[in-house]
Amino acid sequence: MSSPIDCVQAPTVSNSGTVARLRSWWQADSLSRQFFIFFVAAFFFDFGIGLYFFLFNLFLLNLRFDERMMGLVTGALTLGNVIGTIPVGILARRFGLQKLLLFCFIASPLMSILRTMVASMPTQIGLAFIAGMALSCWPVCFAPAVASLTTESNRAFAFSIVFATGIGTGTLAGLAGGSIPQMLFRIHGVHHPADGIRLVLIGASLLNCIGIWPVSRLKLLVPPKIERNGRPLLNPFLLRFLPAFAIWSIVTGSFIPFAPVFFQKQLGVSLQHVGLIFSASQFAQFSAVLMVPLLFRKVGSHAKIIGAQIVAGAAVLVLGMSHSASYAVAWYLVYTAVQFTAGPGFYGMLMGRIPEADRSTASAFQNIVGALAGAGSAALTGALVVRYGYSLVFNIDAILTGVVALLVCVTYGYSAGVADDAIVSSSALNSTGGRGL
Repeated sequence: MSSPIDCVQAPTVSNSGTVARLRSWWQADSLSRQFFIFFVAAFFFDFGIGLYFFLFNLFLLNLRFDERMMGLVTGALTLGNVIGTIPVGILARRFGLQKLLLFCFIASPLMSILRTMVASMPTQIGLAFIAGMALSCWPVCFAPAVASLTTESNRAFAFSIVFATGIGTGTLAGLAGGSIPQMLFRIHGVHHPADGIRLVLIGASLLNCIGIWPVSRLKLLVPPKIERNGRPLLNPFLLRFLPAFAIWSIVTGSFIPFAPVFFQKQLGVSLQHVGLIFSASQFAQFSAVLMVPLLFRKVGSHAKIIGAQIVAGAAVLVLGMSHSASYAVAWYLVYTAVQFTAGPGFYGMLMGRIPEADRSTASAFQNIVGALAGAGSAALTGALVVRYGYSLVFNIDAILTGVVALLVCVTYGYSAGVADDAIVSSSALNSTGGRGL
């Protein structure tokens, strides 16, 4: 029989255990001051870019650009981003991440402001291409910067925070972009909707400029040069990493861009409710990314990715079989949330298994493969939907998630006896010639 003292102490012990588990999950205290300086820069960049991209097509619409013209402008931006990736990766290895980040935070707002000043389609296409090249600095430098400012023990948690913040700022950008132009139109007497949107776009660009100050205070060293001595340019682990990541990018770039059309056209959901579904999906992604370190703390990055893919495959399969809008929305939220939880795992694993000197190159190739796979997936999905309907797309996505899970299991080192989170540190990799695992 328990004593009265035991009965009194039991809740205390239970509560202290809960607090201890929460503290072990929330590892913010272990993150360095330099990481939080970078986090501030990333916050303003994500919020400014999110607000800008949310409104820019509406700005073009008010300038009487049609969807074909918008597609050409968007394509030029994507092409510039892809073409700029390799040169940026080379420059990052030579001059360091900080200088490239400063260039990004100066050049991209400047080009963004210039894009609001012209109404000529050829000029818009040219400026979009240059803006895409300037913006390519961010995806190339982002992951190596986070990796260099964290340790093996807190890296996955750091990526989760940055990913979740990026998603959260996207939600804020949508809310701000939907209300501020109308407020300016009423209060300041803006006579044309394009003028109000232009002011917000310029403000969004200036928000990006705020990141210049924290980036200038970062202490990101130039990566040490590694003598190749006949070794290949691309790290062996990167070559194993890219095929699975490419297929996963095909999955993530498939249905999501067409989700609003699916809900409105196929299920008869009103446009207002489609907007609410979008906001709910953003919140689900935000929550899921933050919960990943708690849910998968004991299993490692390798199992995180596989687990996310299995659940995503099941969710998209059930989504395809849903005939009720409420069920479809529920499974869509599960699908989008789980889909984004694999992101920190992919980034953390790649940056952990690549030597510091090779991280910029690895991030550049990851960006190229992801962008091309996502763009091709969206184009192919559109053609498949028109000809065969959404059911085939859902089934293909479910099959591809299974293929990716199998590839991750076979090619990412676990089958060779490599523990998921026993990721070799950068110094250890450098001492062994950066061969990877």
